[in-house]
Amino acid sequence: MIASIQIATNRYAPAGSEAIQMYDTGASGPLTLGQLVQAVCLRSAATYEAQSVVKMNVMTEGSTKLDTASSYLTQIVQGTADWTAAKAYLTGTLGIPASDLPDRIDEYSGQTTSAYDRRMQAANALKAKMDALTQDQQENMIDLQTLVNRRDGAYSTSSNVVRTLGTSSMDNAQNF
Repeated sequence: MIASIQIATNRYAPAGSEAIQMYDTGASGPLTLGQLVQAVCLRSAATYEAQSVVKMNVMTEGSTKLDTASSYLTQIVQGTADWTAAKAYLTGTLGIPASDLPDRIDEYSGQTTSAYDRRMQAANALKAKMDALTQDQQENMIDLQTLVNRRDGAYSTSSNVVRTLGTSSMDNAQNF
């Protein structure tokens, strides 16, 4: 039979979220403080690692959007874009409001603005969105670096605990 006792790691922690489970296996007794610290550090490191993977996937998606947007920007400025597909991508995937984009970017009879002006309208809307996506990517990179640093810190703490416990055990053995 395994019994567990929950100890809050901080008095402001919500119940069940930031708590440590101390396990008594019956055969070997409760965890030592060193084992407990190691378990908490390794669990934290694993959590940070999982969050890092999610953040990297978000960044990959953002990079793909920026690459596609950049390609469409070039095609729009050059006047070679398939405007129906481009507009569908800009409004659907990137979320640019349709009201910010012209209906057409080509020359046609009865036009009230030049094709160049309409292309520049579309290009400016796309550039603004690309700037926002780039800013998001930079923030995601900072978040990822923070997660990696926290993960490394958790592994370092765990390693230091093992080293300290080993040194302590050696000192105790030499004293006998």
